[in-house]
Amino acid sequence: MKRRQFLKTGLHAALWSQTVGITRCAFAQGSSAPLPMPLIVVFLRGGADGLGMLAPLEDPSFIAARPPDMRFAIPSLDLKNPASIPLTLGNTNLYWHPGAAQLAQLYQAKRLLAWPAVGFDDETRSHFEAQEIMERGLQSLQKRPDDLGWFTRQYQANLPRLSAGALLPLFAGSNAMPRAFQGSDLVLAARDLQAGIPFPGGSNLLKVQQALCEAESANNITGKAMLRTLDQIETVNQALPKVDGKITPYMSAGSLVYPNSDPGIGLRSAARLLQARVGLQYAWVDQGGWDTHESQGYKLQNLLTQLGQALLAFDEDMKMQNQAYSLVVLTEFGRRLRTNRSNGTDHGHGSLALVQGSHIPGGQVMGRWPGLETSQLNRGVDLAVTTNYQALWASVLGWSATL
Repeated sequence: MKRRQFLKTGLHAALWSQTVGITRCAFAQGSSAPLPMPLIVVFLRGGADGLGMLAPLEDPSFIAARPPDMRFAIPSLDLKNPASIPLTLGNTNLYWHPGAAQLAQLYQAKRLLAWPAVGFDDETRSHFEAQEIMERGLQSLQKRPDDLGWFTRQYQANLPRLSAGALLPLFAGSNAMPRAFQGSDLVLAARDLQAGIPFPGGSNLLKVQQALCEAESANNITGKAMLRTLDQIETVNQALPKVDGKITPYMSAGSLVYPNSDPGIGLRSAARLLQARVGLQYAWVDQGGWDTHESQGYKLQNLLTQLGQALLAFDEDMKMQNQAYSLVVLTEFGRRLRTNRSNGTDHGHGSLALVQGSHIPGGQVMGRWPGLETSQLNRGVDLAVTTNYQALWASVLGWSATL
Protein backbone atom coordinates (compact mmCIF):
# COMPACT_ATOMS: atom_id res chain seq x y z
CA MET A 1 0.00 0.00 0.00
CA LYS A 2 1.40 3.41 -0.94
CA ARG A 3 2.13 5.88 1.83
CA ARG A 4 -0.56 8.37 0.78
CA GLN A 5 -3.12 5.61 0.47
CA PHE A 6 -2.17 4.30 3.90
CA LEU A 7 -2.41 7.83 5.29
CA LYS A 8 -5.88 8.18 3.80
CA THR A 9 -6.88 4.88 5.37
CA GLY A 10 -5.45 6.07 8.66
CA LEU A 11 -7.75 9.06 8.52
CA HIS A 12 -10.62 6.71 9.33
CA ALA A 13 -8.82 5.68 12.50
CA ALA A 14 -8.28 9.31 13.45
CA LEU A 15 -11.93 10.08 12.80
CA TRP A 16 -12.87 7.01 14.81
CA SER A 17 -10.89 8.35 17.72
CA GLN A 18 -13.17 11.39 17.72
CA THR A 19 -15.98 9.11 18.93
CA VAL A 20 -14.23 9.03 22.29
CA GLY A 21 -14.09 12.81 22.18
CA ILE A 22 -10.47 13.75 21.60
CA THR A 23 -10.24 17.31 20.34
CA ARG A 24 -7.00 19.20 19.83
CA CYS A 25 -5.27 18.61 23.17
CA ALA A 26 -1.91 20.29 23.70
CA PHE A 27 0.36 18.27 25.97
CA ALA A 28 3.60 19.11 27.75
CA GLN A 29 5.81 17.47 30.34
CA GLY A 30 4.11 16.64 33.65
CA SER A 31 4.79 18.38 36.95
CA SER A 32 4.64 17.26 40.56
CA ALA A 33 3.91 20.79 41.77
CA PRO A 34 0.61 21.19 43.65
CA LEU A 35 -2.26 22.48 41.51
CA PRO A 36 -5.32 24.56 42.43
CA MET A 37 -8.33 22.58 43.61
CA PRO A 38 -10.07 20.78 40.73
CA LEU A 39 -13.67 21.72 40.00
CA ILE A 40 -16.11 19.06 38.77
CA VAL A 41 -19.65 19.46 37.46
CA VAL A 42 -22.20 16.65 37.41
CA PHE A 43 -24.94 17.81 35.08
CA LEU A 44 -28.41 16.23 35.34
CA ARG A 45 -29.58 16.45 31.73
CA GLY A 46 -33.30 16.68 31.15
CA GLY A 47 -34.39 19.05 33.90
CA ALA A 48 -34.34 17.37 37.32
CA ASP A 49 -37.35 17.83 39.59
CA GLY A 50 -35.82 19.47 42.63
CA LEU A 51 -39.20 19.36 44.38
CA GLY A 52 -39.13 15.58 44.08
CA MET A 53 -35.49 15.21 45.14
CA LEU A 54 -35.77 17.34 48.27
CA ALA A 55 -39.49 17.62 48.90
CA PRO A 56 -41.57 20.02 51.06
CA LEU A 57 -43.85 17.18 52.13
CA GLU A 58 -45.71 19.21 54.77
CA ASP A 59 -46.50 22.18 52.52
CA PRO A 60 -50.27 22.36 51.81
CA SER A 61 -49.66 23.62 48.28
CA PHE A 62 -47.34 20.71 47.56
CA ILE A 63 -49.86 18.21 48.93
CA ALA A 64 -52.65 19.73 46.83
CA ALA A 65 -50.56 19.76 43.64
CA ARG A 66 -49.17 16.24 43.81
CA PRO A 67 -51.31 13.15 44.37
CA PRO A 68 -50.15 10.47 46.85
CA ASP A 69 -48.41 8.34 44.21
CA MET A 70 -46.30 11.39 43.26
CA ARG A 71 -45.23 11.97 46.86
CA PHE A 72 -43.47 9.83 49.44
CA ALA A 73 -44.38 9.41 53.09
CA ILE A 74 -42.75 11.60 55.71
CA PRO A 75 -40.15 9.27 57.26
CA SER A 76 -40.16 8.52 60.97
CA LEU A 77 -37.37 10.44 62.65
CA ASP A 78 -34.37 8.20 63.33
CA LEU A 79 -31.13 9.97 64.21
CA LYS A 80 -29.20 6.97 62.90
CA ASN A 81 -30.83 7.43 59.50
CA PRO A 82 -29.71 10.70 57.86
CA ALA A 83 -32.48 10.48 55.24
CA SER A 84 -35.14 10.74 57.96
CA ILE A 85 -33.85 14.06 59.30
CA PRO A 86 -35.57 17.04 57.65
CA LEU A 87 -33.61 19.98 56.31
CA THR A 88 -35.02 23.37 57.21
CA LEU A 89 -34.98 26.46 54.99
CA GLY A 90 -36.88 29.38 56.43
CA ASN A 91 -40.10 27.92 57.83
CA THR A 92 -40.14 24.95 55.46
CA ASN A 93 -38.99 21.41 56.17
CA LEU A 94 -37.50 19.55 53.22
CA TYR A 95 -37.16 15.76 53.07
CA TRP A 96 -34.75 13.67 51.02
CA HIS A 97 -36.32 11.33 48.49
CA PRO A 98 -35.97 7.65 49.56
CA GLY A 99 -33.55 7.12 46.67
CA ALA A 100 -31.25 9.86 48.01
CA ALA A 101 -29.93 7.96 51.04
CA GLN A 102 -26.29 8.50 50.00
CA LEU A 103 -26.90 12.22 49.46
CA ALA A 104 -28.32 12.44 52.97
CA GLN A 105 -25.25 10.59 54.26
CA LEU A 106 -22.91 13.07 52.58
CA TYR A 107 -24.99 15.96 53.91
CA GLN A 108 -24.80 14.68 57.48
CA ALA A 109 -21.04 14.19 57.11
CA LYS A 110 -20.82 17.87 56.08
CA ARG A 111 -19.37 16.95 52.69
CA LEU A 112 -22.44 18.21 50.82
CA LEU A 113 -24.84 21.14 50.98
CA ALA A 114 -28.24 21.61 49.35
CA TRP A 115 -29.24 24.74 47.46
CA PRO A 116 -32.94 24.85 46.43
CA ALA A 117 -34.55 27.27 43.97
CA VAL A 118 -31.47 27.71 41.76
CA GLY A 119 -31.70 28.76 38.11
CA PHE A 120 -31.32 31.77 35.84
CA ASP A 121 -33.42 34.74 34.76
CA ASP A 122 -34.27 33.55 31.23
CA GLU A 123 -37.56 31.63 31.35
CA THR A 124 -36.86 29.32 28.41
CA ARG A 125 -38.33 25.82 28.68
CA SER A 126 -36.12 24.46 25.90
CA HIS A 127 -33.60 21.85 27.01
CA PHE A 128 -31.14 22.91 24.32
CA GLU A 129 -31.31 26.61 25.10
CA ALA A 130 -31.21 26.18 28.88
CA GLN A 131 -28.31 23.74 28.75
CA GLU A 132 -26.31 26.04 26.50
CA ILE A 133 -26.97 28.99 28.79
CA MET A 134 -25.56 27.12 31.79
CA GLU A 135 -22.68 25.48 29.93
CA ARG A 136 -21.65 28.79 28.42
CA GLY A 137 -22.00 30.67 31.72
CA LEU A 138 -24.64 33.05 30.36
CA GLN A 139 -27.93 34.56 31.46
CA SER A 140 -29.49 34.47 28.02
CA LEU A 141 -28.54 33.36 24.53
CA GLN A 142 -29.37 36.90 23.42
CA LYS A 143 -26.35 38.19 25.35
CA ARG A 144 -23.18 36.33 24.45
CA PRO A 145 -19.97 38.16 25.35
CA ASP A 146 -17.83 35.65 23.45
CA ASP A 147 -17.90 32.23 21.83
CA LEU A 148 -16.35 30.44 24.80
CA GLY A 149 -17.75 27.88 27.20
CA TRP A 150 -17.81 28.60 30.92
CA PHE A 151 -14.97 26.23 31.81
CA THR A 152 -12.86 27.48 28.91
CA ARG A 153 -13.32 31.04 30.14
CA GLN A 154 -12.46 30.04 33.71
CA TYR A 155 -9.37 28.15 32.62
CA GLN A 156 -8.07 31.04 30.53
CA ALA A 157 -8.70 33.51 33.36
CA ASN A 158 -6.77 31.32 35.81
CA LEU A 159 -3.82 30.44 33.58
CA PRO A 160 -1.35 32.45 35.72
CA ARG A 161 -2.25 30.23 38.71
CA LEU A 162 -2.11 26.92 36.86
CA SER A 163 0.86 24.69 36.28
CA ALA A 164 2.51 25.16 32.90
CA GLY A 165 3.27 21.44 32.95
CA ALA A 166 -0.35 20.29 33.06
CA LEU A 167 -0.92 17.50 30.52
CA LEU A 168 -4.69 17.52 30.60
CA PRO A 169 -6.39 20.44 32.40
CA LEU A 170 -9.89 19.96 30.90
CA PHE A 171 -11.89 16.73 30.78
CA ALA A 172 -15.44 15.66 29.92
CA GLY A 173 -16.41 12.27 31.31
CA SER A 174 -18.77 11.53 28.44
CA ASN A 175 -18.64 10.68 24.76
CA ALA A 176 -20.00 14.09 23.79
CA MET A 177 -18.22 17.39 24.30
CA PRO A 178 -20.28 19.80 26.43
CA ARG A 179 -20.41 23.44 25.44
CA ALA A 180 -18.70 24.28 28.73
CA PHE A 181 -15.41 23.60 26.92
CA GLN A 182 -16.30 25.45 23.72
CA GLY A 183 -13.34 27.34 22.27
CA SER A 184 -10.70 25.28 24.06
CA ASP A 185 -7.95 23.24 22.44
CA LEU A 186 -7.00 21.44 25.66
CA VAL A 187 -9.91 19.03 26.05
CA LEU A 188 -10.34 15.29 26.26
CA ALA A 189 -13.81 13.74 26.28
CA ALA A 190 -13.95 10.03 27.07
CA ARG A 191 -16.69 8.46 29.17
CA ASP A 192 -14.78 5.37 30.30
CA LEU A 193 -11.01 5.17 30.80
CA GLN A 194 -10.91 1.74 32.44
CA ALA A 195 -8.87 0.36 29.55
CA GLY A 196 -7.39 3.68 28.49
CA ILE A 197 -8.20 4.90 24.99
CA PRO A 198 -8.15 1.91 22.63
CA PHE A 199 -6.74 2.27 19.13
CA PRO A 200 -7.77 0.02 16.21
CA GLY A 201 -4.87 -2.27 15.39
CA GLY A 202 -3.08 -1.69 18.68
CA SER A 203 0.04 0.27 19.64
CA ASN A 204 2.17 -1.03 16.77
CA LEU A 205 -0.22 0.33 14.15
CA LEU A 206 -0.44 3.56 16.14
CA LYS A 207 3.34 4.07 15.89
CA VAL A 208 3.35 3.27 12.18
CA GLN A 209 0.64 5.82 11.52
CA GLN A 210 2.41 8.39 13.70
CA ALA A 211 5.54 8.01 11.59
CA LEU A 212 3.61 8.34 8.35
CA CYS A 213 1.65 11.36 9.57
CA GLU A 214 4.84 13.04 10.76
CA ALA A 215 6.34 12.60 7.30
CA GLU A 216 3.25 14.17 5.74
CA SER A 217 2.58 16.85 8.33
CA ALA A 218 4.88 19.53 6.91
CA ASN A 219 2.70 20.16 3.87
CA ASN A 220 -0.47 18.22 4.62
CA ILE A 221 -3.27 19.55 6.84
CA THR A 222 -4.77 16.09 7.20
CA GLY A 223 -1.45 14.69 8.29
CA LYS A 224 -1.04 17.39 10.94
CA ALA A 225 -4.51 16.76 12.35
CA MET A 226 -4.00 13.01 12.40
CA LEU A 227 -0.58 13.30 14.05
CA ARG A 228 -2.02 15.54 16.78
CA THR A 229 -4.84 13.07 17.49
CA LEU A 230 -2.53 10.04 17.53
CA ASP A 231 -0.09 11.78 19.87
CA GLN A 232 -2.95 12.61 22.20
CA ILE A 233 -4.07 9.00 22.43
CA GLU A 234 -0.53 7.83 23.12
CA THR A 235 0.14 10.50 25.75
CA VAL A 236 -3.03 9.75 27.73
CA ASN A 237 -2.40 6.01 27.64
CA GLN A 238 1.19 6.47 28.77
CA ALA A 239 0.01 8.30 31.87
CA LEU A 240 -2.12 5.36 33.07
CA PRO A 241 -0.67 2.51 35.19
CA LYS A 242 0.08 -0.81 33.51
CA VAL A 243 0.93 -4.41 34.32
CA ASP A 244 2.96 -6.29 31.72
CA GLY A 245 2.34 -3.41 29.32
CA LYS A 246 -1.44 -3.58 29.66
CA ILE A 247 -3.43 -0.71 31.17
CA THR A 248 -5.01 -1.86 34.41
CA PRO A 249 -8.59 -1.01 35.47
CA TYR A 250 -8.89 1.90 37.88
CA MET A 251 -9.01 0.92 41.53
CA SER A 252 -10.52 3.44 43.91
CA ALA A 253 -8.49 4.40 46.94
CA GLY A 254 -11.68 3.96 48.94
CA SER A 255 -13.71 0.87 49.75
CA LEU A 256 -16.77 1.83 47.69
CA VAL A 257 -17.06 0.68 44.10
CA TYR A 258 -18.15 3.22 41.49
CA PRO A 259 -21.49 2.18 39.99
CA ASN A 260 -21.14 1.06 36.38
CA SER A 261 -23.68 3.66 35.23
CA ASP A 262 -23.77 7.41 34.76
CA PRO A 263 -22.51 9.49 36.41
CA GLY A 264 -20.37 6.88 38.15
CA ILE A 265 -18.42 5.94 35.02
CA GLY A 266 -17.53 9.54 34.20
CA LEU A 267 -16.56 10.33 37.81
CA ARG A 268 -14.39 7.21 37.90
CA SER A 269 -12.62 8.44 34.77
CA ALA A 270 -12.09 11.87 36.34
CA ALA A 271 -10.73 10.21 39.48
CA ARG A 272 -8.36 8.15 37.32
CA LEU A 273 -6.93 11.29 35.75
CA LEU A 274 -6.57 12.98 39.14
CA GLN A 275 -4.69 9.94 40.43
CA ALA A 276 -2.47 9.99 37.33
CA ARG A 277 -1.53 13.62 38.12
CA VAL A 278 -1.94 14.92 34.60
CA GLY A 279 -2.99 18.36 35.87
CA LEU A 280 -6.77 18.01 35.69
CA GLN A 281 -8.47 21.27 36.70
CA TYR A 282 -12.01 21.20 35.29
CA ALA A 283 -14.17 18.14 34.67
CA TRP A 284 -17.74 17.82 33.40
CA VAL A 285 -19.77 14.62 33.79
CA ASP A 286 -23.31 14.03 32.56
CA GLN A 287 -26.19 11.97 33.90
CA GLY A 288 -29.10 11.78 31.50
CA GLY A 289 -32.69 10.61 31.96
CA TRP A 290 -34.08 13.45 34.08
CA ASP A 291 -36.79 14.53 31.61
CA THR A 292 -39.53 12.89 33.67
CA HIS A 293 -42.74 13.66 31.79
CA GLU A 294 -44.09 10.25 32.81
CA SER A 295 -43.53 7.57 35.48
CA GLN A 296 -41.51 10.03 37.51
CA GLY A 297 -41.64 8.15 40.80
CA TYR A 298 -39.94 5.04 39.41
CA LYS A 299 -37.38 7.03 37.45
CA LEU A 300 -36.40 9.30 40.34
CA GLN A 301 -35.70 6.32 42.58
CA ASN A 302 -33.22 4.83 40.11
CA LEU A 303 -31.61 8.10 39.06
CA LEU A 304 -31.08 9.34 42.61
CA THR A 305 -29.65 5.99 43.71
CA GLN A 306 -27.13 6.03 40.85
CA LEU A 307 -26.26 9.67 41.54
CA GLY A 308 -25.84 9.18 45.28
CA GLN A 309 -23.74 6.03 44.94
CA ALA A 310 -21.44 7.75 42.45
CA LEU A 311 -21.00 10.89 44.56
CA LEU A 312 -20.34 8.90 47.73
CA ALA A 313 -17.77 6.67 45.99
CA PHE A 314 -16.02 9.70 44.50
CA ASP A 315 -15.90 11.52 47.83
CA GLU A 316 -14.45 8.52 49.65
CA ASP A 317 -11.91 8.05 46.85
CA MET A 318 -10.80 11.67 47.07
CA LYS A 319 -10.57 11.59 50.87
CA MET A 320 -8.37 8.49 50.81
CA GLN A 321 -6.14 10.15 48.20
CA ASN A 322 -6.03 13.34 50.30
CA GLN A 323 -7.23 15.14 47.18
CA ALA A 324 -9.06 18.43 47.71
CA TYR A 325 -11.90 19.11 45.27
CA SER A 326 -15.15 20.96 44.65
CA LEU A 327 -18.11 19.38 42.85
CA VAL A 328 -21.38 21.00 41.77
CA VAL A 329 -24.54 19.14 40.74
CA LEU A 330 -26.68 21.22 38.37
CA THR A 331 -29.59 20.80 35.99
CA GLU A 332 -30.89 23.11 33.26
CA PHE A 333 -34.25 23.79 34.92
CA GLY A 334 -36.74 22.23 37.31
CA ARG A 335 -40.22 20.78 36.82
CA ARG A 336 -43.68 22.21 37.38
CA LEU A 337 -45.25 22.01 40.81
CA ARG A 338 -48.41 20.32 39.57
CA THR A 339 -48.16 16.86 38.03
CA ASN A 340 -49.44 15.95 34.57
CA ARG A 341 -51.75 13.08 33.60
CA SER A 342 -48.87 10.67 33.03
CA ASN A 343 -47.63 10.66 36.63
CA GLY A 344 -44.85 13.00 35.62
CA THR A 345 -44.04 16.68 35.60
CA ASP A 346 -43.43 19.09 32.74
CA HIS A 347 -40.67 21.66 32.22
CA GLY A 348 -40.43 24.25 34.95
CA HIS A 349 -38.06 26.91 36.24
CA GLY A 350 -36.19 26.75 39.59
CA SER A 351 -34.60 23.50 40.69
CA LEU A 352 -32.16 22.02 43.21
CA ALA A 353 -28.36 22.34 43.10
CA LEU A 354 -25.94 20.40 45.28
CA VAL A 355 -22.39 21.33 46.21
CA GLN A 356 -19.96 18.70 47.45
CA GLY A 357 -16.32 18.74 48.36
CA SER A 358 -13.49 19.12 50.81
CA HIS A 359 -13.66 22.88 51.45
CA ILE A 360 -17.35 23.74 51.53
CA PRO A 361 -19.69 24.63 54.43
CA GLY A 362 -21.40 21.24 54.20
CA GLY A 363 -24.43 20.15 56.18
CA GLN A 364 -26.36 23.34 55.35
CA VAL A 365 -29.27 24.42 53.19
CA MET A 366 -28.39 27.56 51.29
CA GLY A 367 -30.49 30.19 49.57
CA ARG A 368 -34.06 31.29 50.20
CA TRP A 369 -37.24 29.26 49.90
CA PRO A 370 -39.69 31.08 47.59
CA GLY A 371 -42.89 29.37 48.72
CA LEU A 372 -45.40 27.34 46.71
CA GLU A 373 -48.56 29.39 46.87
CA THR A 374 -49.83 30.43 43.44
CA SER A 375 -48.80 34.05 43.97
CA GLN A 376 -45.27 32.92 44.86
CA LEU A 377 -44.77 30.65 41.86
CA ASN A 378 -43.09 31.66 38.63
CA ARG A 379 -45.85 32.16 36.03
CA GLY A 380 -48.16 30.76 38.67
CA VAL A 381 -46.99 27.19 37.97
CA ASP A 382 -43.24 26.80 38.65
CA LEU A 383 -40.88 27.00 41.60
CA ALA A 384 -39.40 30.50 41.44
CA VAL A 385 -35.65 31.09 41.21
CA THR A 386 -34.26 32.83 44.30
CA THR A 387 -30.55 32.13 43.64
CA ASN A 388 -29.03 32.76 40.26
CA TYR A 389 -26.71 29.90 39.33
CA GLN A 390 -23.89 32.39 38.72
CA ALA A 391 -24.14 33.49 42.36
CA LEU A 392 -23.81 29.85 43.35
CA TRP A 393 -20.69 29.59 41.18
CA ALA A 394 -19.23 32.67 42.85
CA SER A 395 -19.69 31.04 46.26
CA VAL A 396 -18.13 27.77 45.15
CA LEU A 397 -15.11 29.53 43.63
CA GLY A 398 -14.71 31.53 46.82
CA TRP A 399 -14.70 28.40 48.97
CA SER A 400 -12.27 26.71 46.60
CA ALA A 401 -9.88 29.64 46.85
CA THR A 402 -9.46 29.00 50.61
CA LEU A 403 -7.24 25.98 49.92
